[in-house]
Amino acid sequence: MRICIVLLLGMLVFGNCVAATRPEQAPLTLDAAVLAVLENSPALLAVDYQAQAAAARIRQAQQSTPMQVKLDLENFAGSGVHSGDNVLETTLSLGKVLELGNKAALRGEVAQNEASLLGNERDAERLDLLAEAARRFIHVVVDQERLKIARDRLALAEHNAAILDERVRVGKSPEGERHMVRISVARAELELEHAEHELATSRVKLSTQWGDTEPDFTSAHASLFDINQVAPFDDLAQLLERNPDLARYASEQRLAEARMRLAQSRSRMDIELSGGLRYFNLSNDSALVVSASLPLGTGSRAAPGIESSRLLSEQQPLLYRQRQLELYASLYEIYQELSHASTASKILHEQIVPESEQALRGYEKGYRAGRYSLLELGVAQKILLDARLEAVMAASDFHTYRIEIERLTGQAMSMGVSR
Repeated sequence: MRICIVLLLGMLVFGNCVAATRPEQAPLTLDAAVLAVLENSPALLAVDYQAQAAAARIRQAQQSTPMQVKLDLENFAGSGVHSGDNVLETTLSLGKVLELGNKAALRGEVAQNEASLLGNERDAERLDLLAEAARRFIHVVVDQERLKIARDRLALAEHNAAILDERVRVGKSPEGERHMVRISVARAELELEHAEHELATSRVKLSTQWGDTEPDFTSAHASLFDINQVAPFDDLAQLLERNPDLARYASEQRLAEARMRLAQSRSRMDIELSGGLRYFNLSNDSALVVSASLPLGTGSRAAPGIESSRLLSEQQPLLYRQRQLELYASLYEIYQELSHASTASKILHEQIVPESEQALRGYEKGYRAGRYSLLELGVAQKILLDARLEAVMAASDFHTYRIEIERLTGQAMSMGVSR
């Protein structure tokens, strides 16, 4: 078989970017991977319990102060007339602290805002998990392509060995070149073995995203070289408001304001009222007892808490703006890298790889005619295989950067997917 036929077959597989699978099992798509993460990720399932705990904290915060039952025993076990229980006075009372300033409702408001903040964190965690799943999915696809290239490299080395054996047999090449080509075959076998392990590892790392230690898929299917046009940067920058970090700062602002209102309510005194029945053991009589208690200095004691809450509330807009600027800078940097990866992928896939194929055909023809050495043929083969690998990595970079942009702008993970 001529070397060009081997390369053309390799490029057909490379262009389709679909790994060989068993007929009975369909390849894994990014849609399926994302769905598996949403349904089975232990991290996301654990968040549900956090949400239930937050709801319980809201109910607890909204409770008013409890009723108190109090029993007082006076004038017993003393000396003289107070010895024993002759003059014992027993008082049974029921009391409650009446909170003024709507404190229970304000505590509930704080707890609700804390739960909202937890919801923002849950959204951020979900987005991070989906982005990581998308990155690992692309990694599987890239490792599949690296495995194909490693197989083609071994096929080329073995093909070179077969040609060289014939040339040595007829005296057109020295015996020493046979040893060199055998070294190339051995190195290609090592590279293939390493590529197989790399793919196995990336498959396991992907499946663990949804809790499986043994992957239930044989290949991943993505249109790796489908480099779609990206939206203008200004349009993407406007979507940064969807970022969970910014939403979290907005929730923290509301939480700080709720805490300030709660602190302000504590400047109003609470009244402790109680009432009950007192029994006089000496005269066998009884009487009603009523008491009220008011704390002193409530306003001054609450002032530091109010001031602290106010200052924390006023800092939130500044923190929001700082995070907004950081996200803008990150988006701009990633957008530039994305644009470069798009250009590099297009040039490599449409120009450099085809030119390398054409050059290799010329070198193979010249080698057979005796115009080029085995070393020159090997260099031409390496240039083609390296160009193919570069094209794969450039496409991988494009999709990885796009995944990061979607994470920053709070969008769905949809790049490089055959729908």
